[in-house]
Amino acid sequence: MVFFTVIAILHRTTAYHRAPCTSTSVRRQFQYSDCYAPRLNPSIPLSQASFVMAHDAATGYLPEVSQKDLDNIKAYSEKKHTNHRWNGISKDLLALYGKTQLGTVYDQLNDGARALDLRPKMYTNGTIGFHRGSLVDIPLSAVTLGKLLDDAKQWCKNNPKELVIIFHSQMVHEAGYNGLGSKVYMEADDDAYTGNDDTQYQQQQQQDSYADDVYNYQPYEYQDDALQQNYYSGGDGGTFAYNDDGNAQSSSSSSSGYSYFYTGVAKMKEVYENHGVPYYPCKKLSGLTVEEAMELADLGGKGYLMAVDRHDVYASFCGKTNRVQDKLVTCYSSHSQNNDNNINSYYADPSATYMQCTDRKGSGQSKINSLSTYVKASANNNPTDSSNELGPPYDTSTYPFNQVQGFWQVDASSVQAGLLHSSTLLQDNQQSQVNAEMVKLAYHGEFQSISLFSMDNVALNGNAMFSVLRNACGQSVLNDTCGSALVMPQMDTSDMLPLFWNVVLFVMGGALVAMVSIMLIQAFRLRRREVREAYGQGGPLVACSGSILS
Repeated sequence: MVFFTVIAILHRTTAYHRAPCTSTSVRRQFQYSDCYAPRLNPSIPLSQASFVMAHDAATGYLPEVSQKDLDNIKAYSEKKHTNHRWNGISKDLLALYGKTQLGTVYDQLNDGARALDLRPKMYTNGTIGFHRGSLVDIPLSAVTLGKLLDDAKQWCKNNPKELVIIFHSQMVHEAGYNGLGSKVYMEADDDAYTGNDDTQYQQQQQQDSYADDVYNYQPYEYQDDALQQNYYSGGDGGTFAYNDDGNAQSSSSSSSGYSYFYTGVAKMKEVYENHGVPYYPCKKLSGLTVEEAMELADLGGKGYLMAVDRHDVYASFCGKTNRVQDKLVTCYSSHSQNNDNNINSYYADPSATYMQCTDRKGSGQSKINSLSTYVKASANNNPTDSSNELGPPYDTSTYPFNQVQGFWQVDASSVQAGLLHSSTLLQDNQQSQVNAEMVKLAYHGEFQSISLFSMDNVALNGNAMFSVLRNACGQSVLNDTCGSALVMPQMDTSDMLPLFWNVVLFVMGGALVAMVSIMLIQAFRLRRREVREAYGQGGPLVACSGSILS
């Protein structure tokens, strides 16, 4: 009765239902039956709503690993002289290593993500694509911003009650790897985005700029960056124009607000307008409830989707990143904190040289413990706006969101060590079971609050994290769930079968043993009966030696 009551409640609240829901591995990640989850509570502040964020979502469009790719990694690891020998870490090898997601953004949203982390790149022809660090482009043949938006819109159309937010950060230009020198051209009365915009944020941007990538670069100074495009040039700003009090109005009636934007932001705005997807500066979301944010993200009855950034030259992230550069939260690190670049020592004794997150029976547990401490500090520490301290932001108008990075960080040393172990970020994620460990932390209430929980490989237990976060106290339209009151999701791991298949194999194995036993017993009884019948009819008895007994 309770089960049917809950399902009825979910239907009455037009709950989210994941489709398809035929796979056992998917169904068991949801805490309610048949892949149901209640809707997000519309009355809570947007800054307190919990979203699973797909880290570097555009990498899902990179090709799957081929045998040639595996040979290349193996050749690099073993330093073999083959046709695919790598003399160093090549661009293609980095692209292979740096893939963090599987599938399109439609797939990632279906796997539990409700926020997409994108790193835009503007090409000289005006096309907006994506990148993963200064040396790793995601080919335009794989995906452009327009193609990605089509995939996201289709998912939103099929799931019209869910809010999806696209977060930009770390934008680059094909002509040079940022360090762009000119000022932001804004109206003087819009003090939130003038040249004096938020000193603390600028300090964080300098520290965080590409810190989670592994590549060194030299900033490129644009000499003619003053030639910015007019934000409203030749087009109708419509609901995308704002006056200085934050109220939307059409561009024809707007006498103040944003006049000029960086070229990259202007180009992205064109793409978003052409695809009918709202694109806002961070401050537009400050102080909103979930319901108010959904009004801004309304796609005209076809779901809720919007994109946000700071509308600066980097299209910077609308939140506190809590990024740290610490060997304790990389998958591979030296045992000696004073000697973290001892790559050559690897060949002498790999196990003694490096701690590995994939070594679940050894140093891997220590790695998981360190990452758990890091993510809990990012969520639970006292609020602070300092980029040098972990914790949620104090100033939610400057930082509307707080990111908790629940994945293995990377640096040059850890990437090279990973390649020497013939691994990739996806393989590290799977073998370390980090996603399952993060879900357990969330289920057991280890986080005081979650805004954006960023994950690699949401295809692995992303729906479990989505379910746990959505069913936490106050997050959904149901007020009586509160996380641990529900069963913990059953999660996939890289080295064990799901519970269902373990049960199936146990039953089949038991049945096989029983069948063999019955057959042996029947054969024994049949033989005894034959002997008795032969003896009863006066037939000869044969001794073990073969002689006939009289």
